[in-house]
Amino acid sequence: MFNKTERRERFPSLMKIVDLISTQNPLQSKRIEVFLDSRDERYYSYAENLCKTLERSFLTTNEDWATAARSYNRTCMDLLREQIRFRKTGSYLINAAGQAHNDIYSQPDIMNYYMMGLLFSYLFWRNHYDILCFFQDYLQTISIEKYLEIAPGHGLFTIEALKRSPQIEVALMDISQTSLDVTQDLLKTFNADTSKFKTICGDFLKEPVGEQSMDFVVMGEVLEHVNEAPEFMRRAYRWLKPGGTLFMTTCANCPAFDHVYHFHDVSAIRDLLRGAGFEILRDIALPAENVPEAKWQEQLVTINYAAILQRK
Repeated sequence: MFNKTERRERFPSLMKIVDLISTQNPLQSKRIEVFLDSRDERYYSYAENLCKTLERSFLTTNEDWATAARSYNRTCMDLLREQIRFRKTGSYLINAAGQAHNDIYSQPDIMNYYMMGLLFSYLFWRNHYDILCFFQDYLQTISIEKYLEIAPGHGLFTIEALKRSPQIEVALMDISQTSLDVTQDLLKTFNADTSKFKTICGDFLKEPVGEQSMDFVVMGEVLEHVNEAPEFMRRAYRWLKPGGTLFMTTCANCPAFDHVYHFHDVSAIRDLLRGAGFEILRDIALPAENVPEAKWQEQLVTINYAAILQRK
């Protein structure tokens, strides 16, 4: 929609991070350029505003920007290595959530670059951006009073909910205090008053259940990180008020150095959600490659999945 000259004139903050990423990794330059060529006004407005917001307090120096670009590139390379290994073996690298917690989630240096990399993935990965739009569009249809996010990570979903409903009661839960600290640092960048949030550092499967206390629960990219995905969803169901809704994302055939629960196809995801008692109000399944759906499983194509679920 916008040519290169127009992008530089109208969206300087976005193009600053694009230039840094591209200089560090020419392969990403080509991928991002193809992505940008297909984006509309909605994308560019969102992306520029996000980058300008980060400039206020999170990316204040040139070194901060360079570090953010390195974090994104490192995250992309981590995933590429795992995809190559997965295509050879058909299995994920690890099979125990406890190992991911010890090796990754409790390590501040790793979590800082990983969360920054994932944050920018919502600007430059087609599937992640489409899922964000899916979430934003749904928020326009509901009102929220009590909001729970499990493993909030980069904080983008929390911020979008606060934009729509500034007065909501927010609770954030994560098994890793390091992860919660990273999340709160990012949320403060958006001027969120995190002192008013309830933060819970603990295992979701072991924390006392807030029976029917929430009208909206968010679980972005959680199930693939746990060993007990069915029990996770059953407990999430119990947190919701009758008629309450849950937004969740996960993936099938999606290797990463911290993924342990392997969904082999989208039908397995839907079966698990319905088995936990949820009604699927709407969902999307997005392939990472341009491959016909009939060949997704055969070719081990990564599928990003998002759904709006309702407690019956």
